[in-house]
Amino acid sequence: MIDEAQRIYEQGKAAPGFDHAAGLRKLETLGDAEAVFRAGRLWPRFDFTEGLAALFRLKSAKFIYHAGLEWKSFDFALALSHLCALHDPGYLFYAGAHWKSFDYEKGGKVLLLRENPEYLYRAGALWREFDFASAWRALEKAGGEGEAWRGLALENPKWKRALGRIWEELCQKAGI
Repeated sequence: MIDEAQRIYEQGKAAPGFDHAAGLRKLETLGDAEAVFRAGRLWPRFDFTEGLAALFRLKSAKFIYHAGLEWKSFDFALALSHLCALHDPGYLFYAGAHWKSFDYEKGGKVLLLRENPEYLYRAGALWREFDFASAWRALEKAGGEGEAWRGLALENPKWKRALGRIWEELCQKAGI
């Protein structure tokens, strides 16, 4: 049996005379972030601004991230603000790694605040821009939890180059 959100989503794809705005509101009322995301992909008429707002109200970092990959129209700056407010380091990392537009300074600051060693390491390995010095300090501060990620950083070519530059700067400041 098809649930109500699935029925509305299917109707929005092809039913003549379907009220897409009302359908979007109903999907949000039903709390189905995935259906909102899918509607943005396949409905012939979709208000992307309102769809993004619905995903934010539903607190769905996952589908905000996916919308940034697949929707025809997407406000990356506004979506990043939403992702930052949701405090999900995983989807924030993925957005920086995969969205075609991303504010690395803003995203990086929020990622540092989350103090998640795994995603700090991963962002350093994959993001185009990254504050390696601050992230390394956070990995050190994480103690045992950050140990494995520090080890991986020492083996990762991008991290190794950045740590080498950090070391050179420290030596210069110390007069060595």
